[in-house]
Amino acid sequence: MDRDWITKCCSCCISRAISDSDTPLQVKRKKLLILVSIITFISIQPSFIVLLLKYGRPPIASCVFAVVCAYILLRLCVLKRQATDSLITHTMISFSIAIIFGDLEALSRSGSPVWPGFVLVVDVLLVLECHIRITFYVVALCLFWLIAVAVERSQRFGMFDSIFVASQQTDRYRICDCETLPCKTAFSEAVASLLVQVAVFLLDFICTRGFAAAVLSEKNRILASIETANLIAVSLSRFD
Repeated sequence: MDRDWITKCCSCCISRAISDSDTPLQVKRKKLLILVSIITFISIQPSFIVLLLKYGRPPIASCVFAVVCAYILLRLCVLKRQATDSLITHTMISFSIAIIFGDLEALSRSGSPVWPGFVLVVDVLLVLECHIRITFYVVALCLFWLIAVAVERSQRFGMFDSIFVASQQTDRYRICDCETLPCKTAFSEAVASLLVQVAVFLLDFICTRGFAAAVLSEKNRILASIETANLIAVSLSRFD
């Protein structure tokens, strides 16, 4: 997909969402939420199409991501609502649940894990200056999921199989259907997984870079204020 087209799409959505009365915090929140929504929606399309054609059903995680991204764009760009704390909280919790479903689906078919998406969710929450309690909830949810996966791998109590029972599939394919491990992955599925991982990495970089730039800017303002105060103090001392 053409990068210029994606850039124009992001710019158009951001210009429609931002109004003159928005505070700097609202502008930052809207820009980041729209950027995350568009890139996430585009990155999940290959995996959605590949898994739909291969297994005959849409992946749960991709459906949740698509619905949440569409809701954010509708609320911010069409309805022109504010990026409130409740919207961000519900969005990030929904993303976290979608990541768990995606990871469960990937692990059940011996695919690439999706849980690193939690890193992006935490970064977004930190950059958007949400209540720290919500961030702790997401971190706790990620740790709980990692523990559950570790227990399932060691004990095999059936969590990986539940995704097939819930979808009422009777022809579950064998995970290890090759003579030597690890089994190879279909090229289309590998490309789709790569696109998701690249999107997570780039969005994490954008969020972290924005956070670092904001901290550096605040540091420069503080240093400039201190230097100005020193100059004023020196100037006033000359009149004594």
